[in-house]
Amino acid sequence: MNILNYIEHKDVSMLKAINISLRCKVLDVIMPLCTCLASKFFLFVFCIFAEFNTDRYIHLLGIKCIISLTLSTVLSQIIKKSISRLRPFLLINGLNIKKIGIDKYSFPSGHTTAAFAVAVMISLFYPILSFVLSLACLVGISRIYLGVHYPTDVLAGMILGALTSFLIYYLTNFY
Repeated sequence: MNILNYIEHKDVSMLKAINISLRCKVLDVIMPLCTCLASKFFLFVFCIFAEFNTDRYIHLLGIKCIISLTLSTVLSQIIKKSISRLRPFLLINGLNIKKIGIDKYSFPSGHTTAAFAVAVMISLFYPILSFVLSLACLVGISRIYLGVHYPTDVLAGMILGALTSFLIYYLTNFY
């Protein structure tokens, strides 16, 4: 078994463990709500609130979040269309699925990318609020639980969102 087959096998195994083995009524309610934390509406409201805040530091956070979110979303869509990895529920039988506003392709996870772009930026500005990274992780796990992403889709989204925020934070020094 070569390395790519091994990774794919582990990816599917982890997906099934989270999607099937953890299935319960409580998580069936909680996980769609977790996904909503990275919805366009929620993140847009947060960014606008921060950008129009009178506190100069929060205003700067809002600007950098918008830049990071925009850049990471564009990169995510370019990668998604280039890779064209079909969503797991289209290929794997027996998954418990809940299709929440999705397109055809899964790699990388756009929700996870967006969640990490904003959460990492918030953590860079306000280290005391680093717990938001846990919320971003919940977004990623929710995408697997809902059967719309593989774990590697989520991992790629985490990396892309985080890297974009680090770059924007450190390269845009217009304090």
